[in-house]
Amino acid sequence: MPSFDRSMLERQPQGQARGGPRGWGRFSLCVGLTLLLSMAGGCLGSGPLFDRRPPLRVGVSPDYPPVIFEIDGEIVGIEGDLARMVGEALDRRIEFARYPFPELIAALERGDVDIVMSGLSITPERADRVAFSLPYMEVGQLALIRSRDIARFGRVQGLRRNGVRVGYQRGTSGERYVAMSLPRSSSFGFESIEEGLRSLRADRIDYFIHDAPTVWRVAGDIEQRDLHGLYRPLTEEKLAWATRPEDAQLRSVLDAALSHWKREGSVGSIVQRWIPVRITLR
Repeated sequence: MPSFDRSMLERQPQGQARGGPRGWGRFSLCVGLTLLLSMAGGCLGSGPLFDRRPPLRVGVSPDYPPVIFEIDGEIVGIEGDLARMVGEALDRRIEFARYPFPELIAALERGDVDIVMSGLSITPERADRVAFSLPYMEVGQLALIRSRDIARFGRVQGLRRNGVRVGYQRGTSGERYVAMSLPRSSSFGFESIEEGLRSLRADRIDYFIHDAPTVWRVAGDIEQRDLHGLYRPLTEEKLAWATRPEDAQLRSVLDAALSHWKREGSVGSIVQRWIPVRITLR
């Protein structure tokens, strides 16, 4: 996994809240969340009540930089920053629980975690099992190829040739895209991103499908110039947080906080912090 500049952890998002001073925005958010939390039998504050309030158990699979990953044992990335903001808004300690990505929803269903914040895209199959928050980011599936194969696979049509060998990470929406949209391909599932990239470099597959943040990260790394990202989205997807269907009050608080943060620009600042360069095709 490529190393990340630790100075990124020390940067603070810049910019003034929209529609007024940031302090007023935080006051308004606290008032709104206090009302919602009072319905759930709690209130914002600190002291003995805070000490008795159970921690918010956040299920993560920290192998998806820059969305969620680890540096020296610390959970960082877009979801890491957002989870800490959620904990502050709820006035609850955050406890990260690590799972392989395919096991996250099962852990939520068992009650082992309260929420999944791990770059989870909204799909019909997942929506049958969990209740999603409002989305916080729009992404899509992109393709990674070997740089020497640009002439062969530089156009989307080349990805759909008969017998082309395509890789994906198991349990992700990339697996769903391959099954539904590339029926004439030879498909190969991998347990991790790095396993898929090794197979791509070894010429065991022709290209690797994954979410846009992964492709931006890999293709933008000067140490990985042997790989090239195709920046035309193959799908349109939204990332959101998963909760149990019966946890409607928690979801209401999350949606209220997220709506506020999106309006004032905090979510955009966090995304820009971890993904400083975006490539847009018109």
